[in-house]
Amino acid sequence: MAIEPCERTLVANGLRFRALEWKGAGPSALFVHATSFCADGWQPVVAELRRTMRTSLRAVAIDQRGHGGSDAPVDPAAYQWTRLAADVAALAASLSAEEEEARRVVGIGHSSGATALLAAAGMHPEHFAALVAVEPVLFEKPAPRDADSFAGSSFLAMAARRRRERFASFAEARERLRARQPYAGFSPTAFDALLRGVLAPDGEGVMLRCTGEREACCYEGAAALDLWPLAGSIRAPLLLVLGEHSAVPPALRDRLVAALPSVQIVTIPGATHFAALERPCEVGAAIGNFLAASR
Repeated sequence: MAIEPCERTLVANGLRFRALEWKGAGPSALFVHATSFCADGWQPVVAELRRTMRTSLRAVAIDQRGHGGSDAPVDPAAYQWTRLAADVAALAASLSAEEEEARRVVGIGHSSGATALLAAAGMHPEHFAALVAVEPVLFEKPAPRDADSFAGSSFLAMAARRRRERFASFAEARERLRARQPYAGFSPTAFDALLRGVLAPDGEGVMLRCTGEREACCYEGAAALDLWPLAGSIRAPLLLVLGEHSAVPPALRDRLVAALPSVQIVTIPGATHFAALERPCEVGAAIGNFLAASR
């Protein structure tokens, strides 16, 4: 039977972060979700990871700033990806300090959360024992008005600002979101866990905790980060988990691999950019095998 996590609050960079913690032995594993998601979506991955390792690894999944139950600054500049990376580094240091031997943590991230994790490991390599990046968002730092760059394009931000935020009930939200991509491809367990974290009652039904405007600020905040000067400072071994239909450009994947001292790549059959939620058991098993071999 899967062990349910406990909810707690962590403080870093002047903000309060909601976290789910699965108690267990160190080193701690810090999980960082994708834009517009939340800590809860990691639950089936954590369950499979712990089964694969046959150990009660301590796991802590956080809601990033502006998401779930964490603090949500009003200033759009608060969502620059350099700040997200600084949050991850500070949270990793905090979790390490909680352990008796102050061991370095294992960082596990998905999409923008994986990119923030990689940047944090470049800024503060001393905090991380190992890294797992599931479909990280990789891009060249854009030139002004570079519409071809992920960070320079306004497409995702515009789509987020048009997103429906309120539903009459949890059941309606579940029905409508389940019929849309990318949610339609999520495993039932991951989808239901995710909904519990991204929705909140508001007196007239339920609404998304991460508003469309805040999600848009997160996309626009990518332009502040240039990962590549930081990548050369990463010292921890990396597991790169990609979907068979990956969104990671091959040239940038190869550039990341060349910059790091130790990289393993696992491809999840049938999965897309959302592999962590589409195939959580396969992703959890891949992470568990990687960490077991690293011990």
